[in-house]
Amino acid sequence: MPIVVVDRPAEPHCGGLQWSVSDLDALAALAALVLVGRAQHAARVLSGAVLLPVQTPAAMRAQIQSELLPATGASTYHRDGLLFEIICWLVARRQALPNEVISEPHTKATQQGVDTIKVRFDEASRQVIKATIYEYKCTTQARAQFRDHVVPAFRQYFTGARDPQLVQPLIALLDRFNLTDQEQADVYGTLVNERPFAFQAALTVEPEEFPESSCIALFDDYAKVTPERPDRFGDTLPLSDVRAWFADLAHRIWDKINV
Repeated sequence: MPIVVVDRPAEPHCGGLQWSVSDLDALAALAALVLVGRAQHAARVLSGAVLLPVQTPAAMRAQIQSELLPATGASTYHRDGLLFEIICWLVARRQALPNEVISEPHTKATQQGVDTIKVRFDEASRQVIKATIYEYKCTTQARAQFRDHVVPAFRQYFTGARDPQLVQPLIALLDRFNLTDQEQADVYGTLVNERPFAFQAALTVEPEEFPESSCIALFDDYAKVTPERPDRFGDTLPLSDVRAWFADLAHRIWDKINV
């Protein structure tokens, strides 16, 4: 795994991890797999499978090039957000337990919907144990993004305001467990009535040294989402220069694809 994670909770607001990239080239190779539609192979690589070359037709390469190497301006921010989402998905996939199922990552900056969702399912009882909703922000203004965007979005999920966007994809993730019609109805009832939700935010932060005290300040207001401390998580990826780092990563990914 080219991303190292260490415990960095922000008590009393939330638990959490802090990430660092140990092998940028290996990360670029995994991100390239995701961007060409081979996320499941990327997941297998995380579990020890051989990393195969990225092979793509010319039309796909042209489309990906426009995403990875846009003109300067707002398009680069969308690109950075997409690449950060892929990184976050890789971390979530690597951290997942055997009885947890995770949604597929987006492959275009313009895709809409929940960043990532994860469901923990007990096969013995045929019950949903926990559904985790992720929100990712690639930003140079982490505190403002968390306070003004992440917390309100999470709160909408917690209160049910976004159930039409959330419940159906959560149930769809459980296809591999072959739910009966009655079990699907039971899962739906659990999700909309009991609301067994957890929330996990991940943000890029500056500077590269980002201590516990900074995490505590960043994740203030998290209790506005849910009063249950075990259901709140906040992860950080500290970088010295967020935009320059993602520009470098984008070029490395393109080098993996343009072969």
